[in-house]
Amino acid sequence: MTAAANWVANGASLEDCHSNLFSLAELTGIKWRRYNFGGHGDCGPIISAPAQDDPILLSFIRCLQANLLCVWRRDVKPDCKELWIFWWGDEPNLVDVIHHELHIVEEGLWENGLSYECRTLLFKAIHNLLERCLMDKNFVRIGKWFVRPYEKDEKPVNKSEHLSCAFTFFLHGESNVCTSVEIAQHQPIYLINEEHIHMAQSSPAPFQGKSYDHQKNIAKIYFR
Repeated sequence: MTAAANWVANGASLEDCHSNLFSLAELTGIKWRRYNFGGHGDCGPIISAPAQDDPILLSFIRCLQANLLCVWRRDVKPDCKELWIFWWGDEPNLVDVIHHELHIVEEGLWENGLSYECRTLLFKAIHNLLERCLMDKNFVRIGKWFVRPYEKDEKPVNKSEHLSCAFTFFLHGESNVCTSVEIAQHQPIYLINEEHIHMAQSSPAPFQGKSYDHQKNIAKIYFR
C-alpha cells in the first residue's frame, strides 16, 4: 500500500483523525453469577435499611472495594434486589465479600451464550467502574453527565478542563464491548458549602437582583 492510499478525498489522513469510539472489553471467556437474598422470600429486608444492613447492598459495596465488576438492581417484586458479578479467568475469592445470607440463583459462561438482560447489566457494571474512576478525578454525576465542578475561587476561564462527558455502550461484532463518548460544555457549577447556605439564608430577597445570580450559580445547576 502506498502512502497516497492513506489519504481520503478531503485531504486528511488517518493520523490526523480523532474518534469518540473506544473498545473497552472482549467478552470471550467472561463468567458471571447472580445472587439474591434467601431470608425473606428471595427479597432483601422488608423495611428499607441502611446499606450496611442490607445483604445485597453490603455485598455490592464489598465488591466495589475488591475492584470486582458488579452491579445490583431491583427485581420485579417490590423491595427485591439482585447482585450480579462478572469476571474473566479464575473465580475471585468471594468468601469475605458475599454476605452469608445471599444465595446463588444463576451462573453463566460465555460459551453458553450471553442474553440481552445479562449484556445490559454488564454495560451498567462497566458504567459503574467508569463512574468510580471519574469520581476519583473529582467529577460529579448529574443525570447521564459527568461534570467537574469549579473550585470556590476558580474563574471559568480554562473551560477545557471542565468539559462534561457521557457514555453510551454497544456491542461491536459478537464480543467486543465499545463505548461512544459524548463531550459537551455546560454552564459552570460549584459544590455547595456552608458559606453558600449562610449567604442564601441571610439574603433579604433571594430571588431578586444580585442575590438571584448567586442562587442561580450555587443553589441550582442549569444546563444549556
